[in-house]
Amino acid sequence: MNRITTKLPIYAGLKNNHYSIITNKDFLIPDYLKREKQQFDKSWRNLEKDNYLKYERSFRYRKFRYLYLLPVSEEIIPFAATPYYQPPEINQYAEGIDRKFYGMEDEICNNAFLLELIKFDFLQLPIKKLKKSEPWLVDIHQVRIVTTEAENGEPTPEGVHHDENDFVCIHLIKRKNITGGINGIYSNNRELLKNYTLTNNLDSIILWDPKVMHGVTPIYPKTLKELAFRDVLLIGFTHAPNLQSPTGNTLFDYKEIKENINPPILFEQVN
Repeated sequence: MNRITTKLPIYAGLKNNHYSIITNKDFLIPDYLKREKQQFDKSWRNLEKDNYLKYERSFRYRKFRYLYLLPVSEEIIPFAATPYYQPPEINQYAEGIDRKFYGMEDEICNNAFLLELIKFDFLQLPIKKLKKSEPWLVDIHQVRIVTTEAENGEPTPEGVHHDENDFVCIHLIKRKNITGGINGIYSNNRELLKNYTLTNNLDSIILWDPKVMHGVTPIYPKTLKELAFRDVLLIGFTHAPNLQSPTGNTLFDYKEIKENINPPILFEQVN
């Protein structure tokens, strides 16, 4: 076995419920990736402060990168560090600005475990076969939410929301000395469908983003004298048929690309 696999019917969960929950025990990870995974998990120690929080708050640290994915050839290439953008109707908290987060290093973007996890996630998605021969835009977020006696941590300060991707994958990296941090999955009418707490490394949720909303409750320290945090990897997949493969130090304008992105895709049996 040289791929990350699972026996869990993730496709069926996404098709029927528009979300799927995967525990760390559901993943089958080949031995050769385990050292790469350890190195990848350690990179959360080197995140940078998020300078876009309101009211001079400081509970979030992160790094970010856009990647190009061509599923049919399994080509995954990082773009040069590019600002992250969400329109104000999607994220009022961010107010529709270009957020210039620190970029994930090339070494991390090319980590073998991360690349295989991206491929694994994509293979679970209920998409039309034709879409696998067309490019996808992938956004990768490394996020650490910290909490102290003076400040609770808010994984989703924007509240219940969409991310404006076709699919969103949430992978827990580490949870230390905290309470709270409960993931909520909601209908588009904001009716609660499921509460679930990601507890162990690689506990995960995959969401069909246009069809369900999501949010996370604040986190609080269990013990005030110890570091308290929640580390998460977010992987967003957006079908972008006109996206060009990066060459050299390629930048792109996400707002321009968005104009050429198809409406939310319909599911079709994966072959």
